[in-house]
Amino acid sequence: MNKCKHTDCRERALSLSEFCWRHIGDKEKYRQVLTDYISCSNSIKGFYLRRLEFSGAQWQGIDAEEVDLAAADLSGANLTAANFKRANLTGANFEKADMASIDFEEAHLLRCNLSGARLWSAVIKDSNLAEANLQEADFLKAAFSNVKFWHTKLNNAKFITRHSFSGKSPIDETGFLSASEAYRNLKQYFIANGRYDDSSWACFKERQLERKHFFKKRNLLYFPSLMMALLCGYGEKPYRVILSSAAFVFIYSIIYAALNIFKVSLTAVSAKGFSIWDYIYFSIVTFTTVGFGDLSPKMVPLYQMLVGSEAFVGAFMMGLFVFTLARKYTAR
Repeated sequence: MNKCKHTDCRERALSLSEFCWRHIGDKEKYRQVLTDYISCSNSIKGFYLRRLEFSGAQWQGIDAEEVDLAAADLSGANLTAANFKRANLTGANFEKADMASIDFEEAHLLRCNLSGARLWSAVIKDSNLAEANLQEADFLKAAFSNVKFWHTKLNNAKFITRHSFSGKSPIDETGFLSASEAYRNLKQYFIANGRYDDSSWACFKERQLERKHFFKKRNLLYFPSLMMALLCGYGEKPYRVILSSAAFVFIYSIIYAALNIFKVSLTAVSAKGFSIWDYIYFSIVTFTTVGFGDLSPKMVPLYQMLVGSEAFVGAFMMGLFVFTLARKYTAR
């Protein structure tokens, strides 16, 4: 690592130079030296080019793995099919750059400006996009995986969908609250663009991470959060309400059978006793609050309270189903 030879400067010298960017006398000449080098090797792997100003650079297919371009200005550059794996691009400016098929795996894009850039089929895996500016950028067929998305600006970004994110952790979930906020940001972006199914996915992930945070902090809010996750997927999964309701009906019918709660009446066919189907039938009509009256519990307070509790749960679950269905399939 060579230091800049300018007096009292503590900056590191740029690759292919003895000075840092601020103290290079003839910047145009340095750009030409760099261009000639790239034309021969098509590689700046591991180069130190911090604060470089090279608008409109033609670096198609360049190997820039582990390059340091922090605070550099490459606005309007052509970087199609370039390799920027593990590159340090913190605070760099790529406004309106052509970055189709670029590889940003493990790249540091903190506070990077990608506004108006074209990132068709870009690979953005294990990358840090915290506080990055993606406004009006085009992400057609781009692939995100395990990215840091905290405070990322997404206004008017194009072609970001749920399917743009893949892997076990589409967003880096190391910090539960920051990841939750990232999903909230995505949810708002999806809603603004009319992608309600995608916003439902982001909302579920947001609540899921909040629950993990509650568990980590041993917060009692974990238990109602877990209950809502199981019953209705935080209002985003109507099928869970149906499955939960079926489970309640079956569990209550098993309890009724175990306690033998029915009283024998002239209208009840009980010569051979009650079958499990009788208990399931009674549980269904109680859960749905229909209550035909052909079967009734013994006049025991415990049994009456048990039946009443199922009627209450049934009314609650039916209301929850209507709410979840409306939330899922109508605009928010």
